[in-house]
Amino acid sequence: MKHRKLVSLLLAAAMALSLTACAGAPAASSTTSESAPAAAEEAAPAEEAADPYASLPEKNTPSTPVYATPDMYPNTDMSKKVNINMYMVGDTPNDWDAVCAEMNKYLEPFNTTFSATFLSWSDYTTLYPLALQGDDCDIIYTASWCFLGSEAAKGSFVELTDDFLAEKMPLTWKYQAPESYAEVLQGGKVYCIPQNVTEASAKYVAIRKDLADKYGIGELKTWEDFANYLTTIAEKETPESGIYAYAAAGENKELWDVYAQEYELRDAVLDDYLRMDYIFDGSSTPTADDIQLAYDMDIFKDFAHEMKRLADAGVWSRSALTNTTTKDEAFGALQSAADAWNASLFTYIAQAEQNEGVECAVYDLAADNMSSAAYGSGGMALAEGSQNLDRAAMVLDLFENDTYLNRLMTLGIEGVHYEMTDEDHYIELEKSADFAIWVTAASWSIKNYKLTDAADDPRRQAISEETEARGVPSPTRTFAMDTTEIADYVTAIKNVLNDYVPMLQLGLVDDVDATIAEMQQKLDDAGMQIYKDAFVEQYNAWLAEQ
Repeated sequence: MKHRKLVSLLLAAAMALSLTACAGAPAASSTTSESAPAAAEEAAPAEEAADPYASLPEKNTPSTPVYATPDMYPNTDMSKKVNINMYMVGDTPNDWDAVCAEMNKYLEPFNTTFSATFLSWSDYTTLYPLALQGDDCDIIYTASWCFLGSEAAKGSFVELTDDFLAEKMPLTWKYQAPESYAEVLQGGKVYCIPQNVTEASAKYVAIRKDLADKYGIGELKTWEDFANYLTTIAEKETPESGIYAYAAAGENKELWDVYAQEYELRDAVLDDYLRMDYIFDGSSTPTADDIQLAYDMDIFKDFAHEMKRLADAGVWSRSALTNTTTKDEAFGALQSAADAWNASLFTYIAQAEQNEGVECAVYDLAADNMSSAAYGSGGMALAEGSQNLDRAAMVLDLFENDTYLNRLMTLGIEGVHYEMTDEDHYIELEKSADFAIWVTAASWSIKNYKLTDAADDPRRQAISEETEARGVPSPTRTFAMDTTEIADYVTAIKNVLNDYVPMLQLGLVDDVDATIAEMQQKLDDAGMQIYKDAFVEQYNAWLAEQ
């Protein structure tokens, strides 16, 4: 069976539950869809009916929009009206019904209706596997952190071969960047469509600059500068105002990522807490000997000691493991003096700065280093259990590539939630709070190009541009670990990591070295060496093809 054309080339040559029912007749909408093209009229003139693809632009860009017509899907039977349901992680946007109604109006010529089920953040980890066992799941979001590996191994997703894409998803076949598929490979096969544009990513820290000024702390350039800020706030500000220096909650993964990127640490395998890492030199592909379990590395041990130092200094609550308020929410509500993550920090900075006298600053502590550029860690998959697979493939193809549907999913309704100021820039309107830009999980994986908020915080624009300029793809991004034959060992290993990694990353242990040693012993008992041996075998086979 043929695989996606670029995957073949790369491997050979480079190698809570909320259901929104918008199905059926579209609900009446108070908004108009004047910007929606009449698909059959605008995209395919009558004289070109023999070739429905003749009117398509060469590339899918802001200046060359793509509009689909039913005759672009000759291999899909549309004689009967069918509803296609998409599962997404995350909470239901307030205006989802209105947006979905517009989607259904557009889908009328395709004799198809669309609905979505949102698995809320509070319980998606429990509900996601169950969703794939039902018969109402046609399309579903997945990622390296969201069951991609485990569900692909179980056969829950449809394999997206060359033949399948060419016959059932012609627009994806035409427009999707071939190299993008390599980044979501599972066992050498493709099970989801990733986003269609690379983005460089980095992790930043945000602080209350007004508090830094209060205690004579200047610009932060290194981890040591940031740690000094945190301990200063814990010592001087927390007793006075009750504001934590950093309102850690849960696993504290964000600080680990900030700390690790100063060392150019990259993942060869990222499967929940199961991380096989290496130090990237900027060009060469690491050997198997260069790659270790992250928690065996001196970098992590040093980090764990640093976390204990900060925890003992009172930088965060001793109940951080079970805190239900996120660190981001706490920062935006002025309950915390620092935050860490990607450019989404600016959402919470905006909330904090609504308060008089509050000023924030964001710093990239690894500004002299490379940033990681990729097509993302996940995408949209077709469920193997779909009762209408051909129609589901068509709907996914439309959302991925048809400009009107794509923007409905990513931006909302034009004139209601946003307006375009030019081809590359938009502004949010008053109703945008009810359908935030890029709010749906699907929108994270159907990007074809970058659109920028014309009113965006200039600090975000500046730091994002700097990150993009430093973006270097990881050489191991196309490697995919197949754990099918060692699945039981992987489960046991993850159980151990789930027990130990969060408390080590929060410094909530009595003895760091003893705790790491105890974890490593339990990992050995769980079959860690069996996993490592399988990794080395598979990685060397992959490396030999590069």
